[in-house]
Amino acid sequence: MLATGTDYMPIFHLGSVGGIRPPFWDQRDEFGDTNLIVARSEEGQSLARALGPHWVVLMRRHGATVVGTSMEEMVFRAVFSCRNAELQREAHALGGATELTPAEIEKAGAFNLEPRPIERAWEYWTVRLRRSKAA
Repeated sequence: MLATGTDYMPIFHLGSVGGIRPPFWDQRDEFGDTNLIVARSEEGQSLARALGPHWVVLMRRHGATVVGTSMEEMVFRAVFSCRNAELQREAHALGGATELTPAEIEKAGAFNLEPRPIERAWEYWTVRLRRSKAA
C-alpha cells in the first residue's frame, strides 16, 4: 500500500481502528529527495498537517505514523492497522477484499477502542514480552 498508493480500508473488525482511507504523506512533495527520516521541524509540521483529524497517516516509502489518546491506544491502533493492511494485501492477491461499511467501521472502531479491549490486548502483549525475556 505504501508503494502502490492503494487506500487503506478496514476489512476486519479490529482494522476499523485505522479509520477510513487514512491520508498519504509524501515527504518528497514538499522537500524533494531526502533521507526519508522526519528530522527537521518543517518536516514534522508537514506530517502533522497531513495527519489532520485522522489517527493514521501513511508515509510513502517509509511506513506510517499512528497516534492515540494513550500509549496503549496508539499501540493497539498500530498493531491492528498493520494486521488489517496485511489482510487487505492478501485479499487483493486472491481477487479482492470486501471492505467494512462506514457504519461498521464507526461501530466496530468505537467498541474496539473502549478501555476493556485495549486493556486486554495490552495485558496479553506485555505478558508475552515478559515471558520472552525470561526464556
